[in-house]
Amino acid sequence: MVFYSFLVVNFRNKFLFFMNILLPVVFIILFGAVFGKQESGLSVGYFSDRPLSFEAAGWQELENIPDNDEIEKSSFDAIVVAREGKIDVYIKSALFENSYDLEVFKLKYASANRTSIINVKAHQITIGKNLSDLEYIMIGVISISLLSVGLNAGVNIYTDYVRYGLFKRLATTPISASNLLISSVGANIITGLISSFLVILTSKILFKADIVIPPSRVPIYILVVISSVLLNLALGALIGLSFRKAAKGVAQLLYTLFIFFSGVYFPIEFMPKSYRIVSYITTPRYVHMLFQKVYDIDVLSNTAFFILVTSFTLLGFIVGSYSIKLHLKQR
Repeated sequence: MVFYSFLVVNFRNKFLFFMNILLPVVFIILFGAVFGKQESGLSVGYFSDRPLSFEAAGWQELENIPDNDEIEKSSFDAIVVAREGKIDVYIKSALFENSYDLEVFKLKYASANRTSIINVKAHQITIGKNLSDLEYIMIGVISISLLSVGLNAGVNIYTDYVRYGLFKRLATTPISASNLLISSVGANIITGLISSFLVILTSKILFKADIVIPPSRVPIYILVVISSVLLNLALGALIGLSFRKAAKGVAQLLYTLFIFFSGVYFPIEFMPKSYRIVSYITTPRYVHMLFQKVYDIDVLSNTAFFILVTSFTLLGFIVGSYSIKLHLKQR
C-alpha cells in the first residue's frame, strides 16, 4: 500500500510527472529534430586493388588495406575490401545491409578487370555498439531523466513528506523506516524504468535511433537504472537535509548545472579545459558511462562497472535510510 502511494504521487503530482516523464520525451523530440538531420546515415570505407571510379553517399576510399585492429577502431559502419577477385565486407553496424550501393560496387570492380563473377563474403565484426552523435545525446537524455527521478524523490523526503505531516502520521503506525525506504525506492525505480523506456521507444519510432536494448542486456539495464536512481536519491536527500526549505530551489539549480557540465549531451572533450573538472562531480556523467556499458561500449572495465553500481546502490540506501529515520525521529 505504501509503495503504491509513493508510485501514484509520481504520476499525480504535476511537477514530478512533467520532470520525470514528459520533459525527457520533449528533450528527445527537440534534440532529434536538431541533430537527427545531421546524421549522414551509412558510412563505408572501401579498398580496391583495381583502379575504379566509384561514388556513393557515405562511401570513402581507403589508401591501404586495413588490418583487424584498424577495422575495429574505425568509425565506419562497414569496411569493404576488394582484392584478388574477391570482396570481403566487414560489418560493424546494423545500419549496413547488402544494399544497392554494394551491388554497384561489385559490378564496377568486376568490370575493371572484365571478370563476370565476383565472390562477396560478409564478416560480422562483434566489437560492441558504436554510438552516433544522436544516440550519444539520447542516452544522455536517459541519464538526465534518472537524475530528475532520484533527485526529486530525495528532496521530497523533506519538502513534501515532512512539511505536510506525512512522517508525523507515519510515526504513529507500525510501518518501519526500512519499509518506507524500500517502498519509496521501489516506486522511483519503476518511474525510472518507465521514463527511460519512453525515451528509447520515442527515439526508435521518431528517429530510428538504434538504442533498443538487446534482451540479453536487459538485466544490466535494470541494474543501471536501480543504481542510478539510488545515487541521485542520495544526492536529493543530502540537499533536503542541508538546505531544508530552500531544497527545491537548490535541486533545480543543480539539475540545470548538471545538464550543461556533465557532458552527457556532448563529449566532455568539447568542453573548455577549465570546465572539464566540473563534470567529475556530476552524477549524470557516471550514469551515462554505465548506460554506455549496457550497450557493450568499452568505456568501463567490468570491475569498474560493478564497483560503481554497487557503490551507488549502497550510498542510496545508506543516505535514504538515514534521512527517513531522522525525519521519523524528529516527528
